[in-house]
Amino acid sequence: MDVDKLGKVAGVAKSATQQSALDFKATQQAHRDKCDQLEQLQQFKREYEAQLESMGVQGMAARQLQDYRLFLGKLNQAIEEQTRAIHSAQQRLGDAREQWIARTRRSAALDQAVDHERLRQRQSRDKAEQREADEKSLARSSGSYDL
Repeated sequence: MDVDKLGKVAGVAKSATQQSALDFKATQQAHRDKCDQLEQLQQFKREYEAQLESMGVQGMAARQLQDYRLFLGKLNQAIEEQTRAIHSAQQRLGDAREQWIARTRRSAALDQAVDHERLRQRQSRDKAEQREADEKSLARSSGSYDL
């Protein structure tokens, strides 16, 4: 097997692994951002509900109460949409993680194959050099007995 060609394949696999790691990192960040956005929406809802409760104790116009409830409905809808976006982001995160792991394993296997082939070739060269040295040694020793 040609070590240079195998090395090139291993290099391409290593590049793909690095790109996959960057994609995974970006997917993680996108997931975190979506989780942060959901937390902000939930916090805003809690604050808005507390404000509504406080104003309700003091008394408020029916129109104002209706506006608050309408806004809370829209806020709940936004929270539901954000929750769905997080589930989708979790799926993408899992897929990106699996792809990164698969590429990492493939790259490691190719690196190991390159190392194994280089070792095999080095051992083959060493054997050939030893055989040649043995033959020269044998030829010298036979030549000295011919005198």
